Amino acid sequence: MAGHSRFGISFLFEFIEEKCSILRDAVYSRFTILLAFHLLIVILRILYVQWSSLEIYSEEAQYWIWSRHLQLSYYSKPPLIAYLNWFSTSLLGNTPLGIRINAILVGFGIAMTCYYLTLELFHNRRTATIASFLSYVLPFIWLPSSFFTTDSPLLLFWLLSLFLFWRAVNNNFMKNWIYFGICLGLGIISKYSILLILPCLFVFLLRSHSHVFRSRKLYVGVSIGLLFFLPVVIWNIKNDFVGLRHVQYLAGNTKEAVQIEKLAFNFLEYIFGQIVILSPFFIGFYIKILKSWIHKQLSDEMVYLILPGIMVFFVFMPIAFVRRSGVEVNWPMFAYATIPVALAHWAVTGKKTGRLGAGAAATFMLVLLITNLSVLDKVGIQKIIHVKLDPTSRLAGWKSLAQHVDSLKRRIPSTNCFVFSNNYHISSEMQFYLEEQPATYFLNYNNRMNQFSLWPGLEQFVNKKYYGIFISTTPIKDKLKDSFEEIGSFTTRKTLYRGTEINNFNIYVLKDFKGFEENNSHY
Repeated sequence: MAGHSRFGISFLFEFIEEKCSILRDAVYSRFTILLAFHLLIVILRILYVQWSSLEIYSEEAQYWIWSRHLQLSYYSKPPLIAYLNWFSTSLLGNTPLGIRINAILVGFGIAMTCYYLTLELFHNRRTATIASFLSYVLPFIWLPSSFFTTDSPLLLFWLLSLFLFWRAVNNNFMKNWIYFGICLGLGIISKYSILLILPCLFVFLLRSHSHVFRSRKLYVGVSIGLLFFLPVVIWNIKNDFVGLRHVQYLAGNTKEAVQIEKLAFNFLEYIFGQIVILSPFFIGFYIKILKSWIHKQLSDEMVYLILPGIMVFFVFMPIAFVRRSGVEVNWPMFAYATIPVALAHWAVTGKKTGRLGAGAAATFMLVLLITNLSVLDKVGIQKIIHVKLDPTSRLAGWKSLAQHVDSLKRRIPSTNCFVFSNNYHISSEMQFYLEEQPATYFLNYNNRMNQFSLWPGLEQFVNKKYYGIFISTTPIKDKLKDSFEEIGSFTTRKTLYRGTEINNFNIYVLKDFKGFEENNSHY
């Protein structure tokens, strides 16, 4: 009997081992399929950039120019975006793909981080898979995954920091605190806004993990992150703290009063802007999650996911009120990075995956429609939404404008020529699209300072027989006319998109630069 018993136990162990092996192989197989899907998205996005007619966004062009002038920091942002652009364009050339490959890889990183964060919090592979898929449809993730701006690395490192912080809090291994500090630091040199993660995390700890404050490992991790800020501080000290002054101005720290009507408009623009980037098709989910939070029915994990978004939303709200130049709806969107995880968990546990799928499909179609309004031109969409309101209109006309400017340069009987504008967006686009991508310049007509203001400018061409090609959407001012010996020629160039004029540029060829006294009105 004893022999039969040992045989039966041995058989049972072998059976369990065999089934576990099959299950393990199945898990790996599903993950391989998931990974293959995400890599397919990367390939499709690369092909889209290569074959799309959409041109480089002016902010992308500006950050690319920064990569040609590597520094410890820059006027409006920390330096990481310049370093990434320098690396990617060194490999792929100064091309749209050379820039946007960074955004594409960020999108891949966000999807995979959503997957692993969900596993870490809820230990459910189905929920994790759904969360990673949702990252492709939510507008606030789609944008920085398609266009490479400072929001791209910020969103990724915010998400990674939250993932590693949770892991560090729950196992207290020093290596995870170090990894958290590194991700926090990389976020800091992506965009200053990531510093808002610290009060969010501290509030969470006070709520349910106050014992962590007694651990020196927490302070080691935070200190490692703040060390990354040191080069930025050094650069600002050497440049009269222009970065700090710029942030103060953006925050509405000015002496200029804002009218009541503008306050109300800013508020509505801010609220509706957040609804759009979060997708109106998920409003029902958001309301139910918030109600559960108010009634203290959410798990610690869900609170961890939604608390940063709520706190950052309210941090930026008063700034939106008082800002004279209007609201930027992207301000708090980095703090929503965990929304795919929260939505996936809420839907799976509440057996609402069908509704979630419908909302995701509707959101995806809306994003496709907004970014491809031209497909509706035949049914008269322009009568409802003017072409200038099409968000992709900003990504058109620059290449043709540059070709026209190149043709003017070839007619100038001298190689001593520079191209400049009173709009840094124009200067940035021209530097990217002109033949051989020469340096371009910005002339400040009493406007806001920008990075061009900190580099050698037009003063280097004074009284050296230089021609200047001035590009503007407004007529040339007398003061600028008088800074040249004469106007050689004047032309206008209309740029079209979807058959409609979107810009009309005035282009002046000016002879023999004598000098111009610029003036920065504010930071």
